[in-house]
Amino acid sequence: MEAKHNSINSSEKPLFNIKQTTEKMSISDVYYDTFSSHLNPFYLYTAHFNYIPNFVEEIYINCEKLSNFIAKEYKLEIKESYYSKHYFRRSKEPKTSTLYSFLFDDVMLYFDMCLDRVFVLFKKTYPSKIESLLGKIRTFKKRKKKNKPSISLLVNTPNGINTKSMEITKPKLNIEDNYNDDFVDVHRTIYKKLSQKNGKGIVLLHGKPGTGKTSYIRYLAATLKKEIIFLPPTMAGEITNPYLVSTLINNPNSIFVIEDAENIVIDRGHEGQSPVSAILNISDGLLSDCLNIQIICSFNTDISKIDSALMRKGRLIGKYEFKELDIPKAQLLSNKLGFNKEINQPMTLTSIYHLGEKEFEQKNNIKSIGFQKEYNTCLA
Repeated sequence: MEAKHNSINSSEKPLFNIKQTTEKMSISDVYYDTFSSHLNPFYLYTAHFNYIPNFVEEIYINCEKLSNFIAKEYKLEIKESYYSKHYFRRSKEPKTSTLYSFLFDDVMLYFDMCLDRVFVLFKKTYPSKIESLLGKIRTFKKRKKKNKPSISLLVNTPNGINTKSMEITKPKLNIEDNYNDDFVDVHRTIYKKLSQKNGKGIVLLHGKPGTGKTSYIRYLAATLKKEIIFLPPTMAGEITNPYLVSTLINNPNSIFVIEDAENIVIDRGHEGQSPVSAILNISDGLLSDCLNIQIICSFNTDISKIDSALMRKGRLIGKYEFKELDIPKAQLLSNKLGFNKEINQPMTLTSIYHLGEKEFEQKNNIKSIGFQKEYNTCLA
Protein backbone atom coordinates (compact mmCIF):
# COMPACT_ATOMS: atom_id res chain seq x y z
CA MET A 1 0.00 0.00 0.00
CA GLU A 2 1.41 3.37 -1.01
CA ALA A 3 2.32 5.71 1.85
CA LYS A 4 0.22 8.87 2.05
CA HIS A 5 2.59 11.81 2.22
CA ASN A 6 1.07 14.36 -0.14
CA SER A 7 -1.04 16.11 2.48
CA ILE A 8 0.31 17.92 5.50
CA ASN A 9 -0.50 15.95 8.62
CA SER A 10 0.70 16.92 12.07
CA SER A 11 -0.90 13.97 13.85
CA GLU A 12 1.53 11.31 12.64
CA LYS A 13 2.87 9.27 15.54
CA PRO A 14 6.66 8.97 15.58
CA LEU A 15 8.09 5.48 15.26
CA PHE A 16 10.50 6.22 18.09
CA ASN A 17 11.08 8.84 20.74
CA ILE A 18 13.99 10.85 19.45
CA LYS A 19 14.60 12.45 22.85
CA GLN A 20 15.29 9.01 24.28
CA THR A 21 17.44 7.78 21.43
CA THR A 22 19.63 10.81 20.68
CA GLU A 23 21.72 13.15 22.74
CA LYS A 24 21.08 16.88 22.76
CA MET A 25 23.00 18.54 19.90
CA SER A 26 25.95 20.76 20.63
CA ILE A 27 25.31 24.35 19.57
CA SER A 28 28.41 24.24 17.35
CA ASP A 29 26.81 21.45 15.31
CA VAL A 30 24.41 23.88 13.65
CA TYR A 31 27.28 25.24 11.52
CA TYR A 32 28.37 23.49 8.33
CA ASP A 33 31.98 23.35 9.53
CA THR A 34 34.22 24.80 12.20
CA PHE A 35 35.18 27.96 10.33
CA SER A 36 31.90 28.54 8.47
CA SER A 37 29.39 31.32 9.13
CA HIS A 38 26.68 29.31 7.37
CA LEU A 39 24.04 27.57 9.46
CA ASN A 40 22.61 24.23 8.41
CA PRO A 41 18.81 24.79 8.56
CA PHE A 42 18.04 21.17 9.41
CA TYR A 43 20.59 21.02 12.23
CA LEU A 44 19.38 24.38 13.51
CA TYR A 45 15.79 23.15 13.62
CA THR A 46 16.75 19.95 15.43
CA ALA A 47 18.83 21.91 17.93
CA HIS A 48 15.80 24.11 18.68
CA PHE A 49 13.12 21.44 18.99
CA ASN A 50 15.03 18.16 19.38
CA TYR A 51 12.93 16.35 16.79
CA ILE A 52 13.06 15.74 13.05
CA PRO A 53 10.93 18.14 10.97
CA ASN A 54 8.73 17.79 7.94
CA PHE A 55 10.10 19.84 5.07
CA VAL A 56 8.67 21.75 2.09
CA GLU A 57 10.82 23.64 -0.42
CA GLU A 58 9.50 26.47 -2.58
CA ILE A 59 11.69 27.73 -5.44
CA TYR A 60 11.85 30.84 -7.64
CA ILE A 61 10.69 32.97 -4.70
CA ASN A 62 11.34 36.70 -4.32
CA CYS A 63 12.83 36.21 -0.87
CA GLU A 64 13.41 39.89 -0.15
CA LYS A 65 9.76 40.82 -0.68
CA LEU A 66 8.54 37.67 1.07
CA SER A 67 10.69 38.24 4.16
CA ASN A 68 9.37 41.80 4.47
CA PHE A 69 5.81 40.47 4.14
CA ILE A 70 6.37 37.77 6.78
CA ALA A 71 7.89 40.32 9.18
CA LYS A 72 4.73 42.45 8.96
CA GLU A 73 2.03 39.81 8.50
CA TYR A 74 3.31 37.49 11.24
CA LYS A 75 4.88 40.08 13.51
CA LEU A 76 3.19 38.68 16.64
CA GLU A 77 3.91 35.07 15.67
CA ILE A 78 7.66 35.38 15.10
CA LYS A 79 9.49 34.00 18.13
CA GLU A 80 13.07 34.40 16.97
CA SER A 81 15.15 35.28 13.90
CA TYR A 82 18.74 34.97 12.70
CA TYR A 83 20.29 36.46 9.60
CA SER A 84 23.59 36.65 7.71
CA LYS A 85 24.68 39.70 5.74
CA HIS A 86 27.56 39.93 3.29
CA TYR A 87 29.09 42.40 0.89
CA PHE A 88 28.39 41.42 -2.69
CA ARG A 89 29.82 42.78 -5.90
CA ARG A 90 29.07 46.50 -6.26
CA SER A 91 27.07 46.61 -3.02
CA LYS A 92 27.86 49.63 -0.85
CA GLU A 93 26.57 47.95 2.29
CA PRO A 94 26.15 44.35 3.44
CA LYS A 95 22.98 42.66 2.20
CA THR A 96 21.03 39.79 3.69
CA SER A 97 22.02 36.46 2.17
CA THR A 98 20.21 34.08 4.54
CA LEU A 99 17.43 34.55 7.08
CA TYR A 100 15.99 32.10 9.61
CA SER A 101 12.64 32.88 11.27
CA PHE A 102 10.79 30.83 13.90
CA LEU A 103 7.03 31.25 14.19
CA PHE A 104 3.90 29.46 15.44
CA ASP A 105 4.56 26.38 17.59
CA ASP A 106 7.46 24.89 15.69
CA VAL A 107 7.74 26.42 12.20
CA MET A 108 11.10 27.55 10.87
CA LEU A 109 11.45 29.49 7.61
CA TYR A 110 14.82 29.48 5.89
CA PHE A 111 15.20 32.21 3.25
CA ASP A 112 18.01 31.63 0.76
CA MET A 113 18.19 35.03 -0.94
CA CYS A 114 20.92 33.94 -3.33
CA LEU A 115 19.11 30.97 -4.83
CA ASP A 116 15.57 32.38 -4.57
CA ARG A 117 14.22 29.56 -2.42
CA VAL A 118 12.49 29.07 0.90
CA PHE A 119 12.54 26.03 3.19
CA VAL A 120 9.53 25.49 5.46
CA LEU A 121 10.33 23.15 8.36
CA PHE A 122 7.62 22.09 10.81
CA LYS A 123 6.17 19.15 12.74
CA LYS A 124 3.35 19.83 15.20
CA THR A 125 1.88 23.09 13.94
CA TYR A 126 -1.71 22.71 12.69
CA PRO A 127 -1.87 21.73 9.00
CA SER A 128 -4.30 24.57 8.26
CA LYS A 129 -1.68 27.10 9.37
CA ILE A 130 0.99 25.45 7.23
CA GLU A 131 -1.26 25.34 4.16
CA SER A 132 -2.15 29.01 4.62
CA LEU A 133 1.51 29.95 5.04
CA LEU A 134 2.55 27.99 1.93
CA GLY A 135 -0.22 29.62 -0.08
CA LYS A 136 1.07 33.07 0.83
CA ILE A 137 4.67 32.08 0.08
CA ARG A 138 3.70 30.93 -3.42
CA THR A 139 2.24 34.34 -4.24
CA PHE A 140 5.83 35.62 -4.21
CA LYS A 141 7.02 33.32 -7.00
CA LYS A 142 9.06 35.16 -9.60
CA ARG A 143 7.61 35.31 -13.07
CA LYS A 144 10.01 34.85 -15.93
CA LYS A 145 10.18 38.01 -18.00
CA LYS A 146 8.98 37.59 -21.56
CA ASN A 147 11.65 37.73 -24.24
CA LYS A 148 14.37 37.69 -21.60
CA PRO A 149 16.76 34.79 -22.26
CA SER A 150 18.51 33.26 -19.29
CA ILE A 151 20.94 30.54 -18.26
CA SER A 152 21.03 28.43 -15.11
CA LEU A 153 24.42 29.10 -13.57
CA LEU A 154 25.87 26.31 -11.43
CA VAL A 155 27.02 27.63 -8.04
CA ASN A 156 28.63 26.03 -5.02
CA THR A 157 26.68 26.58 -1.80
CA PRO A 158 26.90 25.13 1.71
CA ASN A 159 23.96 22.92 0.69
CA GLY A 160 25.83 21.53 -2.32
CA ILE A 161 25.70 22.38 -6.02
CA ASN A 162 22.66 24.41 -7.08
CA THR A 163 21.56 26.52 -10.01
CA LYS A 164 21.01 30.26 -10.10
CA SER A 165 18.94 31.72 -12.94
CA MET A 166 20.76 34.59 -14.65
CA GLU A 167 19.41 36.78 -17.43
CA ILE A 168 21.65 37.22 -20.46
CA THR A 169 21.61 39.79 -23.21
CA LYS A 170 19.83 38.60 -26.34
CA PRO A 171 22.43 38.96 -29.09
CA LYS A 172 21.75 40.59 -32.43
CA LEU A 173 23.79 37.97 -34.18
CA ASN A 174 23.46 37.03 -37.83
CA ILE A 175 25.25 33.73 -38.46
CA GLU A 176 25.99 34.48 -42.11
CA ASP A 177 27.50 37.89 -41.30
CA ASN A 178 29.58 36.92 -38.28
CA TYR A 179 31.06 33.57 -39.29
CA ASN A 180 32.83 32.09 -42.29
CA ASP A 181 30.78 30.37 -44.98
CA ASP A 182 31.82 26.85 -43.94
CA PHE A 183 30.07 27.31 -40.58
CA VAL A 184 26.54 27.72 -41.94
CA ASP A 185 25.89 24.01 -42.57
CA VAL A 186 27.56 23.04 -39.28
CA HIS A 187 25.33 25.51 -37.45
CA ARG A 188 22.19 24.08 -39.05
CA THR A 189 23.15 20.55 -37.97
CA ILE A 190 23.97 21.65 -34.42
CA TYR A 191 20.81 23.72 -34.06
CA LYS A 192 18.56 20.95 -35.39
CA LYS A 193 20.05 18.33 -33.05
CA LEU A 194 19.96 20.59 -29.99
CA SER A 195 16.33 21.44 -30.68
CA GLN A 196 15.27 17.80 -30.42
CA LYS A 197 13.43 16.76 -27.27
CA ASN A 198 15.31 14.28 -25.07
CA GLY A 199 18.35 14.50 -27.32
CA LYS A 200 21.85 13.30 -26.55
CA GLY A 201 25.34 14.02 -27.79
CA ILE A 202 28.26 16.43 -27.60
CA VAL A 203 29.13 19.64 -29.46
CA LEU A 204 32.79 20.70 -29.56
CA LEU A 205 33.54 24.36 -30.35
CA HIS A 206 37.20 25.34 -30.46
CA GLY A 207 39.46 28.05 -31.81
CA LYS A 208 41.44 31.15 -30.91
CA PRO A 209 40.07 33.61 -28.33
CA GLY A 210 37.87 36.30 -29.86
CA THR A 211 36.68 34.23 -32.82
CA GLY A 212 33.05 34.04 -31.65
CA LYS A 213 32.65 30.81 -29.67
CA THR A 214 30.93 32.39 -26.70
CA SER A 215 28.87 34.68 -28.90
CA TYR A 216 27.53 31.58 -30.62
CA ILE A 217 26.77 29.87 -27.30
CA ARG A 218 24.88 32.97 -26.19
CA TYR A 219 22.95 32.88 -29.47
CA LEU A 220 21.98 29.24 -28.81
CA ALA A 221 20.98 30.03 -25.22
CA ALA A 222 18.76 32.89 -26.37
CA THR A 223 17.02 31.03 -29.20
CA LEU A 224 16.75 27.37 -28.20
CA LYS A 225 13.67 26.48 -26.17
CA LYS A 226 15.62 24.47 -23.62
CA GLU A 227 17.13 25.05 -20.20
CA ILE A 228 20.81 26.01 -20.50
CA ILE A 229 22.93 24.88 -17.54
CA PHE A 230 26.25 26.75 -17.46
CA LEU A 231 29.37 25.46 -15.71
CA PRO A 232 31.70 28.43 -15.10
CA PRO A 233 35.45 27.83 -15.53
CA THR A 234 36.02 28.30 -11.79
CA MET A 235 33.91 25.19 -11.14
CA ALA A 236 35.53 22.94 -13.74
CA GLY A 237 36.71 20.59 -11.00
CA GLU A 238 33.11 19.89 -10.00
CA ILE A 239 32.45 17.90 -13.18
CA THR A 240 33.32 14.72 -11.25
CA ASN A 241 31.35 15.75 -8.14
CA PRO A 242 28.57 13.19 -7.49
CA TYR A 243 26.28 16.01 -6.35
CA LEU A 244 26.39 17.48 -9.85
CA VAL A 245 24.40 14.49 -11.11
CA SER A 246 21.65 15.26 -8.58
CA THR A 247 21.39 18.78 -9.97
CA LEU A 248 21.26 17.51 -13.54
CA ILE A 249 18.57 14.96 -12.64
CA ASN A 250 16.40 17.89 -11.55
CA ASN A 251 16.90 19.52 -14.96
CA PRO A 252 16.29 16.84 -17.62
CA ASN A 253 16.16 17.60 -21.34
CA SER A 254 18.63 20.46 -20.88
CA ILE A 255 21.83 21.63 -22.54
CA PHE A 256 24.95 21.54 -20.35
CA VAL A 257 27.50 24.18 -21.38
CA ILE A 258 31.14 23.88 -20.31
CA GLU A 259 33.07 26.99 -21.35
CA ASP A 260 36.88 27.09 -21.39
CA ALA A 261 36.86 23.31 -21.07
CA GLU A 262 40.56 22.68 -21.83
CA ASN A 263 41.28 20.94 -18.54
CA ILE A 264 38.17 18.80 -18.84
CA VAL A 265 38.29 17.47 -22.41
CA ILE A 266 42.01 16.82 -22.89
CA ASP A 267 43.13 13.23 -23.44
CA ARG A 268 42.68 11.33 -20.18
CA GLY A 269 45.35 8.71 -20.94
CA HIS A 270 44.78 5.79 -18.61
CA GLU A 271 42.92 7.67 -15.89
CA GLY A 272 39.70 5.94 -14.90
CA GLN A 273 37.88 8.64 -12.93
CA SER A 274 38.57 11.58 -15.23
CA PRO A 275 36.45 14.57 -16.25
CA VAL A 276 36.09 13.00 -19.70
CA SER A 277 34.60 9.87 -18.12
CA ALA A 278 32.03 12.05 -16.36
CA ILE A 279 31.10 13.76 -19.64
CA LEU A 280 30.75 10.43 -21.43
CA ASN A 281 28.48 9.06 -18.69
CA ILE A 282 26.25 12.13 -18.88
CA SER A 283 26.11 12.26 -22.68
CA ASP A 284 25.56 8.64 -23.66
CA GLY A 285 26.29 6.33 -20.74
CA LEU A 286 23.66 4.70 -18.54
CA LEU A 287 22.97 8.08 -16.96
CA SER A 288 22.01 9.56 -20.32
CA ASP A 289 18.78 7.55 -20.44
CA CYS A 290 17.66 9.34 -17.27
CA LEU A 291 19.12 12.78 -17.95
CA ASN A 292 18.61 13.34 -21.69
CA ILE A 293 21.17 16.13 -21.52
CA GLN A 294 23.26 17.40 -24.42
CA ILE A 295 26.69 18.92 -23.82
CA ILE A 296 28.48 21.87 -25.43
CA CYS A 297 32.20 22.23 -24.75
CA SER A 298 34.19 25.26 -25.88
CA PHE A 299 37.96 25.52 -25.63
CA ASN A 300 40.99 27.26 -27.15
CA THR A 301 43.38 24.33 -27.32
CA ASP A 302 44.05 22.34 -30.49
CA ILE A 303 41.53 19.61 -31.28
CA SER A 304 44.35 17.05 -31.53
CA LYS A 305 44.80 17.23 -27.75
CA ILE A 306 41.17 16.33 -27.07
CA ASP A 307 40.23 12.83 -25.94
CA SER A 308 39.22 10.91 -29.05
CA ALA A 309 36.37 9.21 -27.17
CA LEU A 310 34.46 12.49 -27.32
CA MET A 311 34.49 12.45 -31.12
CA ARG A 312 33.15 8.98 -31.85
CA LYS A 313 30.32 8.63 -34.36
CA GLY A 314 26.93 8.53 -32.72
CA ARG A 315 28.24 10.57 -29.81
CA LEU A 316 29.45 13.74 -31.54
CA ILE A 317 26.71 16.10 -32.76
CA GLY A 318 29.19 18.41 -34.42
CA LYS A 319 32.55 20.13 -34.07
CA TYR A 320 33.90 23.34 -35.52
CA GLU A 321 37.09 25.36 -35.38
CA PHE A 322 36.37 29.08 -35.19
CA LYS A 323 38.95 31.11 -37.09
CA GLU A 324 39.50 34.71 -38.13
CA LEU A 325 36.94 35.92 -40.65
CA ASP A 326 38.18 35.77 -44.23
CA ILE A 327 39.07 39.17 -45.72
CA PRO A 328 35.85 39.53 -47.80
CA LYS A 329 33.69 38.51 -44.80
CA ALA A 330 35.57 40.80 -42.45
CA GLN A 331 35.19 43.69 -44.90
CA LEU A 332 31.43 43.16 -45.26
CA LEU A 333 30.94 43.00 -41.48
CA SER A 334 33.07 46.09 -40.93
CA ASN A 335 30.98 47.99 -43.46
CA LYS A 336 27.71 46.84 -41.86
CA LEU A 337 28.95 48.01 -38.48
CA GLY A 338 29.67 51.42 -39.97
CA PHE A 339 33.46 51.40 -39.71
CA ASN A 340 34.11 51.35 -43.48
CA LYS A 341 37.80 50.65 -42.94
CA GLU A 342 39.79 48.72 -45.49
CA ILE A 343 40.49 45.18 -44.30
CA ASN A 344 43.66 43.64 -45.73
CA GLN A 345 44.04 40.57 -43.51
CA PRO A 346 41.79 37.99 -41.78
CA MET A 347 40.47 39.33 -38.46
CA THR A 348 38.85 37.91 -35.34
CA LEU A 349 35.26 38.82 -34.57
CA THR A 350 36.33 40.76 -31.48
CA SER A 351 38.84 42.83 -33.45
CA ILE A 352 36.23 43.78 -36.04
CA TYR A 353 33.68 44.86 -33.43
CA HIS A 354 36.30 47.11 -31.83
CA LEU A 355 37.74 48.69 -34.96
CA GLY A 356 36.53 52.10 -33.82
CA GLU A 357 38.43 52.00 -30.54
CA LYS A 358 41.90 53.27 -29.85
CA GLU A 359 44.42 50.71 -28.69
CA PHE A 360 44.83 52.14 -25.18
CA GLU A 361 41.03 52.28 -24.67
CA GLN A 362 40.38 48.60 -25.33
CA LYS A 363 41.11 47.43 -21.78
CA ASN A 364 38.43 49.57 -20.18
CA ASN A 365 35.96 50.20 -22.97
CA ILE A 366 35.34 46.88 -24.70
CA LYS A 367 31.85 45.95 -25.81
CA SER A 368 30.91 42.55 -24.51
CA ILE A 369 30.58 39.76 -27.05
CA GLY A 370 30.75 36.70 -24.81
CA PHE A 371 29.36 35.93 -21.37
CA GLN A 372 30.76 39.14 -19.86
CA LYS A 373 27.70 40.01 -17.79
CA GLU A 374 28.74 40.23 -14.19
CA TYR A 375 26.95 37.86 -11.89
CA ASN A 376 26.79 37.43 -8.16
CA THR A 377 27.15 33.90 -6.79
CA CYS A 378 25.86 35.10 -3.42
CA LEU A 379 28.60 33.29 -1.55
CA ALA A 380 30.64 34.96 1.13
